[in-house]
Amino acid sequence: MVAKVPPSEQVDLSHGEYTLDISGPMKVYAKVDSSVDIYSDSEQTYVNLGDSTQVILGARSFHERPAGTITTTTDPEDVMAAVSAFGSALKTTTPERTYPTLRGHPPRLEIGDDLHIPNKFDREEIGIRIEVPATLQNTFIAAPLAYYLGADVVPGTSPELITESGYRYSFDCGNGFDTAVKQVLKQVFFLDCVVRTEGTTPFPLHEREMVESVLEFEPEVAYDQPLVERVETFLDVPYSTLQPYLPNWQLETQFEPTAEYIEFLPFVTNDLAVVKVQDQSDSSSVIDPAAKKAVNEFTRDSSDFVRSASSQNIRGNKAISISNNLPQLPTILQSWTGIDNTEITSTVPLVSYESSIGRTPKDGPIEIEVICNDNDMREELESVNGTYGTRKELPFETTIHYDLTTSALAEVLARDSDFLHYIGHIDTEGFQCSDGKLNAATVDTVGAKAFLLNACQSHEQGLHLIKAGSIGGIVTFGNVVNSGAVSIGSLIAQLLNLGFPLYGALDITRQENVLGQQYRMVGDARTTIAQSETRIPNVCLVNDEKEDTRADVVPYISAEIRRGGVFFPYLEPVDLYSVIPHRIEKVSVTNAQLEDFYSEGEFPVLLNGEVQWSGELLSDNV
Repeated sequence: MVAKVPPSEQVDLSHGEYTLDISGPMKVYAKVDSSVDIYSDSEQTYVNLGDSTQVILGARSFHERPAGTITTTTDPEDVMAAVSAFGSALKTTTPERTYPTLRGHPPRLEIGDDLHIPNKFDREEIGIRIEVPATLQNTFIAAPLAYYLGADVVPGTSPELITESGYRYSFDCGNGFDTAVKQVLKQVFFLDCVVRTEGTTPFPLHEREMVESVLEFEPEVAYDQPLVERVETFLDVPYSTLQPYLPNWQLETQFEPTAEYIEFLPFVTNDLAVVKVQDQSDSSSVIDPAAKKAVNEFTRDSSDFVRSASSQNIRGNKAISISNNLPQLPTILQSWTGIDNTEITSTVPLVSYESSIGRTPKDGPIEIEVICNDNDMREELESVNGTYGTRKELPFETTIHYDLTTSALAEVLARDSDFLHYIGHIDTEGFQCSDGKLNAATVDTVGAKAFLLNACQSHEQGLHLIKAGSIGGIVTFGNVVNSGAVSIGSLIAQLLNLGFPLYGALDITRQENVLGQQYRMVGDARTTIAQSETRIPNVCLVNDEKEDTRADVVPYISAEIRRGGVFFPYLEPVDLYSVIPHRIEKVSVTNAQLEDFYSEGEFPVLLNGEVQWSGELLSDNV
């Protein structure tokens, strides 16, 4: 690497042959043979070539979909063999596979009568195997680590990682097999990120500066080691030594250890999610514990709630009803760590992932459908109507619908769109329409990629929308007061418009409005409807109540921005890159430095706990 050019700097390169990495949503390179002058203004980056020369452009999308399907039976040993083929999606075994562009999507799994692994998923033997007792539970837990290491998962008497040299690492840490696997995955991934700075991308990295003094190996030596030796080197470092430096892993998934969950494995593995498996003695389905608590709190004494809300407009029936008509399909629970370390959860059916990989990009603008089925709720409609499509570099097309009939609502739901924002009443019988109620369970096809059902008790209807074709959405479990729902709906719309994933939009919303605790997600919480103006969606937390001003910057991963990329917020005095999704904390800043940061683009700022916008905080606008 010859140079990196942040927006505030200019670089002049003498005549030579260069490859320019100008990647964004796609991986894009430009090869030139010329002198090069690179600089930026507030709108864009300029590349001037000193000579008339040929420019060769190379571009590719990321490997975000399975390259094919493996058929497996439900026998644990067959599932082990299928999971062992997940490593075929890795583009390299070097430390650079921590970059998401070099980790392809594992192949799909399909249940059949026999195990069949197509030849295209054959790979060179890595020399690492994970031995575990042959159960589905153990195989589910081991899958993300096996994928990242390119390891074979094989039956054994006790859980161990074994290499071809005879090295053995026991997973008996005293806290359970799932905890031990999580620790190994975090440790190896973290140290690969540290030593990859000795390779083709020698970025000054926060993680390396933080941990290098406690390492007993040289990063440049580890970088050149074959994968097997490097893993042995990493695992020789006591976990307790690294633990203070390891970032929060952010994403955890909960499974049931039964055959109907086998087909989830490629998608969970692709996210490098930590897997928790429910005890098989508990036959209840995976339930969002926070959601269950919220419903219990509201239903324990609904009369108190009705009395307290009697003077307010409630979006739906004041008495909460519990439905027994939830879609009958297996679901896992995604659990994300929020800004304040609380959990943000999503109930995810398999069909959500299937819809995601089956959805192809379309030409034309980003299409938003906004539905208001109650005249008393037009305040939110007016608010969000001025929000979607405010970014001049992205074409939006927003269509407003009022007082739809059941048939008209079904038509709008079936229409291909990027986002559907519903404002109105919902209960266990369905969406309130001008001529009755539409139960989403009766809708065969939903074309909206994502949705917000800003109505009371919309969780069940949201799951039906996922079952019929949507990828992800934000819903409610209980009653919501109209005034609070207006505020939440407007803020979520602004955040999604700026490219935040569903869980990120909900996380930020919860910081400002306590009613946000009543909102949950269904489907894939990483779903976005637009690219981020700042490339990586992030929120800045500023506390200026003390003598000095301190700032945190929190980036969010999404379906497009995955774990392992690098993040540099251009906030002085930050001078090191960080690995996504590392939170940059307690940066002492001046007002001038914040002003420069705010000018980099439009993003949310939590100023002393209140959500504001970077553009509005610029001195010219204050």
